[in-house]
Amino acid sequence: MEKEAEQSNSKARKRSWKKISAHDPFSHKNSGVDARVSKDKLELKVVNNGSTSYAALEKKAELYNKRVRGELSDEEDSEKYCVDFFWKGIEHDEPQLPQGHDSNAREARDEVGDNDDTLPNMKATGLGQAAATVDMSEHKRFVMEVHEEVNQARENVSQLKIHGPEQMAACREKLKQAYLRKQLEKLKASKIEQT
Repeated sequence: MEKEAEQSNSKARKRSWKKISAHDPFSHKNSGVDARVSKDKLELKVVNNGSTSYAALEKKAELYNKRVRGELSDEEDSEKYCVDFFWKGIEHDEPQLPQGHDSNAREARDEVGDNDDTLPNMKATGLGQAAATVDMSEHKRFVMEVHEEVNQARENVSQLKIHGPEQMAACREKLKQAYLRKQLEKLKASKIEQT
């Protein structure tokens, strides 16, 4: 009996030893993980150091100072860009819906009369859920309108910059002429009083 118990204990130890030494699938690391971890630690150290944000602030301050001094014009091509803030918070990928569900949602929208062109089209994303997704053609039209308005505003500003000094010079000349007339009238009035 003791031998059987001893043999079962040795088998149990072997089994437990095998279980411990067995390959753990969760301990396996993918290739490049260690390199990525060290890179992330370095980036985190730089962010905590604040050198990247400080450099960005320095660049912004330098651009601001140049703009204030007039060294950096608004018409530089490298500084022109049009930012599309419209997509923030709106889904980029339109969800794939079954054909029957999409057509039912569109029919319900048409029956209610909510097919307003000024509002973005609402499309159902699933059972009981709806998200505002905008048709790409409608979005492109909005962006093009904004871009055209921005270009017109830039042209108006450049025209004002061109004609602004001329208008200021004409205004100064008018004020100068008015001042000289008043001075002349004062001199004439003082001569008349003296005589």
